[in-house]
Amino acid sequence: MTEAVAEAAAPQSRRVIWIATALGFAAGLPYSLVVGSVGVWFTNAGLSFSAIGALSWIGLFYAFKFIWAPLFDWLVPPFANTIGRRKAWMALCQSVIVLCILGMALVDPRANILLFALFAVIAGFASASQDIVIDAWRIETAQSPEQLDKISVQYQLGYRMAAIVAGAVALLLADIWATPGDPAAGWPPIFMGLAVVMGMTLFATLNAPEPLLAPRAPVEKTPADPEVTALRRKAVIPVAAGWAISGASLLGFMFYTLGNPSASAAAFRDAATPWILFLTIGAPLGISYWLARKPGALEQQGSTATFVDTLFERVLAPLADVVRRYALWALPILALAMTYRIADSIWGSFAQPFYISILGNTNSDVAVASKMVGVVMTMAGIALGGLGILWLGRMPALVIGAILASVTNLIYVDLAHGGAWLDGFLAFTQLGPFFEWATTGFVQATQAAGATIFDKVTLGPALNRLTAGIAMENLAGGFASAVHIAWLSSIVNKRYAAVQYALLSSLALLIGVIFRPRIGEYVDAVKDQGIEAQAGQFANVFMFAALIGIVAVVLCLVEWWRQRREKAAA
Repeated sequence: MTEAVAEAAAPQSRRVIWIATALGFAAGLPYSLVVGSVGVWFTNAGLSFSAIGALSWIGLFYAFKFIWAPLFDWLVPPFANTIGRRKAWMALCQSVIVLCILGMALVDPRANILLFALFAVIAGFASASQDIVIDAWRIETAQSPEQLDKISVQYQLGYRMAAIVAGAVALLLADIWATPGDPAAGWPPIFMGLAVVMGMTLFATLNAPEPLLAPRAPVEKTPADPEVTALRRKAVIPVAAGWAISGASLLGFMFYTLGNPSASAAAFRDAATPWILFLTIGAPLGISYWLARKPGALEQQGSTATFVDTLFERVLAPLADVVRRYALWALPILALAMTYRIADSIWGSFAQPFYISILGNTNSDVAVASKMVGVVMTMAGIALGGLGILWLGRMPALVIGAILASVTNLIYVDLAHGGAWLDGFLAFTQLGPFFEWATTGFVQATQAAGATIFDKVTLGPALNRLTAGIAMENLAGGFASAVHIAWLSSIVNKRYAAVQYALLSSLALLIGVIFRPRIGEYVDAVKDQGIEAQAGQFANVFMFAALIGIVAVVLCLVEWWRQRREKAAA
């Protein structure tokens, strides 16, 4: 009997694994399109860097999705009784994403950028929401830790496959389908085709098993202290209002910037940004210090079925726990958590437009250098980061990662000025032949095999230089990411591990993203003076990013000293 059950379960297990791959693809495709490829479309269409920077705020949906995650447990979607709650939510999100991608394919952003941006915003929100439900499905479907590991690996495989399709393949096809008079002509059919591909993931969703969860055992709870409940409410309401105002301001500013390209929003932006940062970071941090001094505010285990309890547990409790454990040291610790990756996150959305519009590379060049070689180097950097922690220790590796993340911005300063230093470095280190092999050899090999998709790649020194610059920056970025995650994981409290990590990561992304429209306007200010002037502006941006990175290096040294002092006192 046992053998029969095992034999029957094996096909089911294999089906779940492959469905997880398809769902990973469904999660990765819209993210790669909305956060990455749309910026290249805008560049090919001749739209401004300000528009690219403003639209990059869509990425904040993915960072702050943990806030509305409980809604998918509270609300019942249509057809939940027919196909199951998780599947119904996934199917609803995927349907909205498909319709929005089709909408973007049918709207020329040069003719109606506001409608295009509206479709992109809705797609971003639906995509982030889909991620929440898929993550819940993965965890709830797995019948053992081993199966959860397999499902998670296959999910990541599908996600990376989607990134290749929506990134590298889309860029290559955009060059092939472009017309002499319109470099952006290939993007509508690409988005239309990817909408169809996204629609096919619905078959995986509808064939996925709905998780069968055992009823939760009743948990005895002590009666809630009315004073503590009132205290939490007083703390949550201003934070919720501040985040709502900030979110509305960011979206409003984004649509205003896109809808009024000739009007300067600098005065509004410069006045609003400090208030947005205060409402999203400063005020919650101040309230957290206040809560940390109130007995019972964090200890009471209330129901998470209310909005107040949910926001408290996901925002204020994690912050208050940090400040209660570290006291005044929480300020440099939180500052480090939020600024460690700012040296590259602040200009991240401009990377591909910079390669194409300023350096003069083709979409196909970027596909090879960034989406293929660059991805491999990022993975290598992550592996080196793990080795660095093992060989050197967490804090030395953290300092090295911060230095690398800062210094590699100088490579882009050099690229903006023509790449003379990079050429000399490659010649001195004899690394030039390696990068030439990584580009020229790969492209020629694929062309010899009959692949015409790489025909628009422009082989030569410019591509080798671009590949080398991206490779070194991605190697440093992968190293910094690995050690940052390790350090951030070490400071969180196990009680709040997931939400504390998610909150700190989200606030870190906010710091970098919120200033991107300012960078776009800064570069656009000299567009009438030609590409060389814009390249000079970008060089200043990269130099500024390198200088900001020094702040993270100093904070790393402060944290290292704090840990050594704490260890000596123990």
